[in-house]
Amino acid sequence: MSDYRDSIHCRIDPEQCWTPPGGRLVQELSVIMTDDPDLDHRRGRCWFPPAVCTLTPTQARELAASLFELAEHAERIGGRR
Repeated sequence: MSDYRDSIHCRIDPEQCWTPPGGRLVQELSVIMTDDPDLDHRRGRCWFPPAVCTLTPTQARELAASLFELAEHAERIGGRR
């Protein structure tokens, strides 16, 4: 089952820094998915509270690469119509 969201935002919060043992400072990124409660009522859809996850820079790059790959695939599919 899928939950659909209205918006996605990415933020860098200076408070989300940590240093692994013997390593360099790591700044995490926050990914926040939200719903617009006004739109949900008109669509007959349930409102979900914000969903937040944090990613390390490495994880963020991996996600970005996957999104880029999927976007290119979607463009190829759209070009066939």
